[in-house]
Amino acid sequence: MDGTTLLPAVVVVPLLGAVLTPIVGRTRARMAGLWALAVACLTAAVGTALVALVALRGPFSYEMGAWAPPWGIELRMDEFGASIAVIGFLEVLTMLFAIKYVEKLLLPVRIPYFYTLMLLNAAGMIGFAVSGDLFNMFVFLEILSLSGYALVAIAGERIAEMAAFKYLALGAVSSLFVLLSVGLLYAVTGTLNIADVAKRLTGTGYALPVAVALAGLVLGFSVKAALFPLHAWLPDAHTIAPSPVSAVLSGLVVKVGVLGTLRVLQIYYAARPQQLPVLNGMLAWLGAISIVMGAFFAIFQEDIKMMLAYSTISNIGYIFMGIGLGSTYGLIGATVHIFNHALIKVTLFLAAGAIIYRTGCRNLTDLRGVGRVMPWTSAVMTVGALSIVGIPPTAGFLCKWYIALGAVQADKLMFAVAVLFGALFILIYYIRMVNAFYFREPTRPEVATATEAPLSMVGPLVVLAAGCLLMGVLGRIPLSFVEPAVLRMLGQ
Repeated sequence: MDGTTLLPAVVVVPLLGAVLTPIVGRTRARMAGLWALAVACLTAAVGTALVALVALRGPFSYEMGAWAPPWGIELRMDEFGASIAVIGFLEVLTMLFAIKYVEKLLLPVRIPYFYTLMLLNAAGMIGFAVSGDLFNMFVFLEILSLSGYALVAIAGERIAEMAAFKYLALGAVSSLFVLLSVGLLYAVTGTLNIADVAKRLTGTGYALPVAVALAGLVLGFSVKAALFPLHAWLPDAHTIAPSPVSAVLSGLVVKVGVLGTLRVLQIYYAARPQQLPVLNGMLAWLGAISIVMGAFFAIFQEDIKMMLAYSTISNIGYIFMGIGLGSTYGLIGATVHIFNHALIKVTLFLAAGAIIYRTGCRNLTDLRGVGRVMPWTSAVMTVGALSIVGIPPTAGFLCKWYIALGAVQADKLMFAVAVLFGALFILIYYIRMVNAFYFREPTRPEVATATEAPLSMVGPLVVLAAGCLLMGVLGRIPLSFVEPAVLRMLGQ
């Protein structure tokens, strides 16, 4: 089996695994978790093999049913699609973490469906990342969105159902923008294949429909990514959801909106429409505002998961600002930050979940002294905090450094200042967290008598923390990996 035939397998494996999960877990709920973990491991292995093939021989495609594009459905694997390996790796650790977590949180009858939805969500993200045509991108976007809505509400509490409904309402609006824009591009070009659309847009006389489609796609994907001020659904959804779900939503699902924006820009950079500089300027400014506002709101949060949720909005701002700068360094830093932020945010949300699992507390005031009774989990939380701030040599540093260099390269120094101010704001609220964990006496008996989380939860946390450090030390590897894709997109 070569790389070409592996490409559909990376989508089929989690889809088929999701279908079979309720059957496997029908008699014993824990079997569903072990089955989902095995499926995630296989998916991660296939995804890693595909990324290795891209590194060795460059991008490649698979034609479904032997129908050549633009008539047939194309799966396309390139450097931006390397997110499938990150998705697979983080899904494995999240599934392992979730086995004991969901046994405490959910009714046994709901546990198999939790894993079904998790695998469907992963399949939607992976399918979106490797789709070579716009309509199938939309189909996979809906798969991951619908499963995400259900995962937020799966605990069955009324507040969770309300958060899921808000997520669904705004998600439906964003999906409508994406679908209408895809239809408009099809009306203009007569094709849905991404590469073919890029070719046919060049020199087209339909300037207004092309501009409207560009605006609609970016707007729809910006809602999915929770770019400020389109973020209203994110704080409640990510805070109320079970912690493994929060980790996947904040670390992975929001990145689909970013990846969709990059795919759109791949089309439009090739066509070079007049509206592109205007769009880039808007993305850069919205990104800068998102950095500051997300960090500002996080400073005033007592709920640890709410603080992490607003932190996601801030870091999405870094990515969009890097994209909007339109410079080589900015785009490279933004693309790698997609991967690194996923790693960091899964680390933080799972560590927060382990603390809540053991103590039942989630406010910083109540969690005073937890670092003394849960040293491993608290240490992981601290490593994640240092990474999200961008302290060298953690995973967050090199990406933000490259985005700042991108601002200098584009001769837009005010955005380099935004990178610095954002990091300072982020540092402030994580200092609050570290201070409460390590330098305050416990005030709650649940915290004072707590013990470390089970090994199946601490193990993934330690691996994730090691990844946050390793991706900082070896940060040049992912930067050089995505560089060819960025240069191709910019026509260099």
